[in-house]
Amino acid sequence: MDLVQALILGFIQGVTEFFPISSSAHLKLAKLFFGIDAEKDIFFDLICHLGTLFACILYLRKEIQKVFRDRKRFFLIFLAIIPLVPFYFFLKPVRVYFSQIQFLGFFLIFTGLLLFLLSKRSHQEAFVNISSQPFRRKINDVLFIGCMQTLALIPGISRAGSTITAACFRGWHWREAVCFSFLLAIPTILGGSLLEVMKAVSSTGLVFGEAAKCYLVGFVSSFAVGLISVRLLFWSFEKKKIRPFAWYCLILGLLTAIYLNFFYVQ
Repeated sequence: MDLVQALILGFIQGVTEFFPISSSAHLKLAKLFFGIDAEKDIFFDLICHLGTLFACILYLRKEIQKVFRDRKRFFLIFLAIIPLVPFYFFLKPVRVYFSQIQFLGFFLIFTGLLLFLLSKRSHQEAFVNISSQPFRRKINDVLFIGCMQTLALIPGISRAGSTITAACFRGWHWREAVCFSFLLAIPTILGGSLLEVMKAVSSTGLVFGEAAKCYLVGFVSSFAVGLISVRLLFWSFEKKKIRPFAWYCLILGLLTAIYLNFFYVQ
């Protein structure tokens, strides 16, 4: 990987982490285009994810402060993370199997269909007032959102798309859904990054060398672009411009599925 490729991959991560179009799928496709082994340098992906994570923390810093002042809200975010644990550790064979590259296009299509459902729901104005709902109802909501988030461990399924769709179908207003989705992303990405770093250290160790410049470029690129993308996503939902994302995932998914299953030779 050279510096230009690192810059482009960081840019892609910065855009796709917040837009509901699956960052993991786009990084895999970009690496495929550049001829980079998608499984060879996992640490670069983690660095790019940390760049968008810092962008998310900076943008939602006021919301994060509210979470730490509100024990119930903090508990709800913690509760939403719980479904990830069994899926990550105990259903690993399922996750690994469906992470194979030939399934990538089909899961992008699935994300597109989710976004079509979300676009239809976003035009309905009958939203409940979440703050006035019983706490038990909120627990049911966040557990459902957390279960939907587990799907995003499979490349091609958007974490933002699945969690925001789940929240909106539970009656949440789009702004509450987006904020909760991004707040949930912070401990999710931190925990996932820590696990992957531990695995990398135990297997091969962390050797930076010449790759350090690429890591730095990827981080800065993903962070800077992520700051812009998160603002654009809120604007998109405010203007109810969700279907372009749905069509994009559907078309990209179809093209990807056809190419990877009929023309791509590993």
